[in-house]
Amino acid sequence: GLADHVAIDNVAAAEDVVAHLAEQGRRRIAVIGAQRAASSQTAHIRLTGFRQGLERAGLAYDPALIAEASAFHRADGARAMANLLAAPDPPDAVFAFNDLLALGALRTCYERGVRVPDDMAIIGFDDIDDGRYSVPSLSTVSPDKTGIAKIAVAFLVSRLNGGATTPARQVVAQHRLVVRESSAVRRPV
Repeated sequence: GLADHVAIDNVAAAEDVVAHLAEQGRRRIAVIGAQRAASSQTAHIRLTGFRQGLERAGLAYDPALIAEASAFHRADGARAMANLLAAPDPPDAVFAFNDLLALGALRTCYERGVRVPDDMAIIGFDDIDDGRYSVPSLSTVSPDKTGIAKIAVAFLVSRLNGGATTPARQVVAQHRLVVRESSAVRRPV
């Protein structure tokens, strides 16, 4: 059947994250949350935006900085962060494809004595409540959830009111980068 789709521009959101980190002088930006499965479309789209963001910032794409996550839970983020820190040339920033991965990464940094944001910037995605209360608080991409819900409901109502055969609609909702402590500007040493 016809499916209407309301989502944020994941490519633009990922580019925003990289631009913010690059502006702060971060040069080895890693990803946590890459997925092998073809079904994980969102992860692929965010990775595309990440690569475009690096290109725009004049930074090289390093496959060693792309950490996969089998699931998007805290434990997966913690494990991926441990692997990145064990690399010969570890990152100075991490873009996690959701906030739970970012919170797991934050924990690993804390346990290893890696200071966030001084040594490592971390940015998540989704703007879940936990991120406002973590220490340090989590920078994140905040999708306009209210806007998405409103559009989705309006679409549903129009379908129920006899619009069942109109073509599927694609709508791009707003997003914004919420900068909190985990990627705050580094003070000069």
